[in-house]
Amino acid sequence: MSISLCMIVKNEEENIKRCLDSVCDIVDEIIIVDTGSSDRTIEIAKNYNARIYNFEWNNNFSDARNLSLEKASCDWILIMDADDEFEREDKDKLLNLTKNENVNAYFLQTLSYVGENKGLDIIMNLNVRLIRNKTRYRFYGAIHEQIKPNDIDENKKDAIKVEDVRFYHYGYLNKTVKDKDKRKRNMEIIQKELEKEPNNSFMQFNMGCEYYALGDFKKALEYYEECYKNFNPNLGYTPKLLMRMATCYDQLGIYEKEFWMIETGLRLYPNFTDLEFLKANTYFNLQKYTLSIKSLNKCIEMGEPPSYLNCLVGVGTYRPYFLLSSIYYINGDFDESYKCCIEILKIRPNCMDAFYRIADILFEQNKEINEIKQNLESFFGGKLDAISYITLCDIFFSKGKYDAAYEYILKAENFSEYKETISYYKGMCLFYQKKFFNAKECFKTLKSEDFYSKSIYYIILCDILTGNMSIALKMLKKAEEFESSDKIIIYKSFRDLLLNKKCNALSNDKEDSKKYLSLIFELLSILLKLQRFDEFEKALEMLNLIESDEVLLELAKLYYNNGYYKQAYKEFIRSIKLFDKIDAQGLDMMKKSLMMINSGKK
Repeated sequence: MSISLCMIVKNEEENIKRCLDSVCDIVDEIIIVDTGSSDRTIEIAKNYNARIYNFEWNNNFSDARNLSLEKASCDWILIMDADDEFEREDKDKLLNLTKNENVNAYFLQTLSYVGENKGLDIIMNLNVRLIRNKTRYRFYGAIHEQIKPNDIDENKKDAIKVEDVRFYHYGYLNKTVKDKDKRKRNMEIIQKELEKEPNNSFMQFNMGCEYYALGDFKKALEYYEECYKNFNPNLGYTPKLLMRMATCYDQLGIYEKEFWMIETGLRLYPNFTDLEFLKANTYFNLQKYTLSIKSLNKCIEMGEPPSYLNCLVGVGTYRPYFLLSSIYYINGDFDESYKCCIEILKIRPNCMDAFYRIADILFEQNKEINEIKQNLESFFGGKLDAISYITLCDIFFSKGKYDAAYEYILKAENFSEYKETISYYKGMCLFYQKKFFNAKECFKTLKSEDFYSKSIYYIILCDILTGNMSIALKMLKKAEEFESSDKIIIYKSFRDLLLNKKCNALSNDKEDSKKYLSLIFELLSILLKLQRFDEFEKALEMLNLIESDEVLLELAKLYYNNGYYKQAYKEFIRSIKLFDKIDAQGLDMMKKSLMMINSGKK
């Protein structure tokens, strides 16, 4: 059976090659409907012998999608977006689906990466991906388009199946969403649809999802609750509606309604593990650990839910084990926490969160450095590559073991890949070993914008801390061309304070001062880790240049996180006395600081 790949695209030069590479040996023709690309998207697509059709954008995804279907000439149509990637392991599965004569369309798994980077933070949806050509199916709906027969025959049921064939979606990584301004575009289209049909439950659900993605849970809930008024358990999006409503209640602290919604959902869908996991997570956040453990064990017993229910990948496997590991870790049961991490790595060998937790446990148990090294290296099965050494470097670096971190990054240099990452880590290790000249030389080799912007302030600090104040000033002026002006102001003020120059107030406004507060403490943290106490004392004077009642609380937390428990406790007391300022985290740190002091810690 032959397959046509049908796509609609616009300005996808960063994604389209990855997409086409993943399926080019599976499909027999590639149909591209372009809605107005101004970059190299079409040029790249032509390298794969794609047939290109221009479409004048009319704010309707279904119209563009249907044009691509009309142009397809093969037996089956595979539907993808340019920011999708097919899971190559599922190639044979996909091809076998086309041999089933009793099926006209397949819902397949879309695993969407969310957050900052591609990783284990994945949400799952089912989307129509594979349809038999020349059947009656067409898309409808201006956005989040759905599929239905074009000429409905009430006496005929179409054979539609759900299968576990995987496609990865990159379109909802934070950078991509920001670059494309997807939320604004989506909301404008949905709003127009709602103006036409104010009671369209699916569009109410979609608008709720856009606000949910923006973190506006109150507004999202307004739309979800409107949608819920026409509740129908048989609709495809209903399980996700219940999950999203429960999550909104959780985020807004309306726990009674959250638990009611979870129980309602579990009565309707007893194998909806996502809801049980949300319950466990809420108990965890409320520090009701016994109830959380009970719920997490139930998640493991339930296992992963069926595809049509699953929202968050791993709720019946590795995620409950990680939360169990966290509970045991918090309560000092490091052996049980370690066992949970091992279970995670059996299920998900590349789960870095579990690997880092194991490192935390080994350090908490005060193991010898060589024993920790051997233990962590054993997880790579004797096959340590550049990524392995970089990961090990990062772990030891995060623990302040800069000598060990430096050893690992030197080993990573033996490989030809990740040169910029290696140079950056090498510079950081040298910097915190106070080898400022060598660190600066490493940082100066970095060319990419991302690494250069990370390292520029370390270069400036290398000059400041070695007394090269004029060179530091030149670098600050150079940084003004592409860096945050607020951060430059902080570093200029720090330089001036070291030169005993008078500094003007940074801000007299409480709200405006918040942007400076975090930047000042970022610098203070660096100086404290370096144990440059004279410079640290000077930098503290910048706290007098802003208007904030949080300075002593943040200072106490800084001392606590760096192991200076006496100073931390003292600043917590001052924060309470002078500003009446403390929070739950601060109280916990204060209690632990006192315990550390009584046990003889500094």
